[in-house]
Amino acid sequence: MIFLVGYAFISADILFAEPLTLDIFLSQVKSENPDLQSSKLRAEALKQRINPAGALDDPFVAAGVDEVPFGAGSTYVRRYQISQSIPFPGKRSAKVAIAENRALSAHSNAETVNREVTVLATQVFYKTYYNTKALELNDQLKTLIQTSVESIKSHYQTGDASHHDVLLAKVETSILDIERLRLLREQKILHALLNELRNLPATTPVDALSVQFSNNELKELEVSDLKDQPELKALEHSVRRAEKEQSLAELAYFPDFVVQGMAMQPSSNMVEKKSNWGVMVGINIPLYFMEKQAPLEAAATIDKRASILEERKMKNRLNTEDIDARKQFNTAKNVVTLYKTEVLPSTTLAVQSAKNDYIAKRISLVQYLDVLKVKRTQELEYLAAQIDVELAKTRLKELLSSPPILKLAPTKPSLFGANAMSSGGMEGGNMPPSTVNMGRGMNIPSKTSSGDNGSRSTGMGGGM
Repeated sequence: MIFLVGYAFISADILFAEPLTLDIFLSQVKSENPDLQSSKLRAEALKQRINPAGALDDPFVAAGVDEVPFGAGSTYVRRYQISQSIPFPGKRSAKVAIAENRALSAHSNAETVNREVTVLATQVFYKTYYNTKALELNDQLKTLIQTSVESIKSHYQTGDASHHDVLLAKVETSILDIERLRLLREQKILHALLNELRNLPATTPVDALSVQFSNNELKELEVSDLKDQPELKALEHSVRRAEKEQSLAELAYFPDFVVQGMAMQPSSNMVEKKSNWGVMVGINIPLYFMEKQAPLEAAATIDKRASILEERKMKNRLNTEDIDARKQFNTAKNVVTLYKTEVLPSTTLAVQSAKNDYIAKRISLVQYLDVLKVKRTQELEYLAAQIDVELAKTRLKELLSSPPILKLAPTKPSLFGANAMSSGGMEGGNMPPSTVNMGRGMNIPSKTSSGDNGSRSTGMGGGM
């Protein structure tokens, strides 16, 4: 009895568990994702280095004895010395500006990581939901075929169906079983990815996903303002940093100053000497400027030119990506409309016509099942088209230079007839293609060769 009561409570907890929505999932990702946290910490670490970059070198302090005679005698002189190096005017401010722009670039990189993780998390979330619906479609088709097997056998016994129909129904069931195994394997991978993004153990159970598509949001988004795009801002700070590094390299030709103070105190038995002090100012001469300052200035100039070109390249890439994402958004909206107003209604009529033909024995049961399978598959394709709209909206909102936009819907709807299912973008078994492959994958920014705006590592590359 105790076991049954406990089981009832567990079942109730599972039954009434709150579904996992995209907003809840993204909030969990943004609060727990290690990539986001580490990028913010690195930006904060660079921010703490701004003030020390312009600080003076520590002063040099010395104390000792001098004029101590060899052999007999107890006379000596106490000497005290303090010196402070002072950089040439402009060098300290240039170092502060370099450190500041490096920190600002790291902050923009952290914003870029936030966008990339948001896009990746959104893709994985919708992929998982799509995979779940594909499994449901698989179960529906299998049930549909299994419930028709007895009908096929009865037709076969009366001579209204051939043995070929029975064998074909069994083959269809086996194909769906194989496809289900693949979908279950992909579901485990997707669940592991959902947990990885939330910094949870890979085997943590995932709540049922809940998705709602709002028709009133299917509208053209506002024109993107690239000046607030973090990748571009990071490169803008990189250009400013390179400019300050060039200025610092030019200032390196000018000498730094050294101010030194000295004091001397003779021992008490040296009556002929009195305590005294002195001040001295010196400079360091850049005598070997051809071997040191000149190459460093040339390197800073080259780095500045490279940073400007990288910024220009990023602007061009983002403009192209904005156009691509906007066209994808409009195309996805049109595909949703076509499925809703033309494809699905026409297929519904075709299913009704096929049902009448089957009742009138003008088509076989297998042919009727093919029509039903096409309808179920097109419903899944309609879901994929709706997801494509959401992914395109996310990409426009979180505009990035890479990766390419994820697209789930096939290039054209599934068709009727022999082998027509695969022509609509479906694989064997009348099921959708892999629900795990995420394209080229997300690229997380790291440090650039110029110091602050990363060359990108394909952290999630090669597909999921």
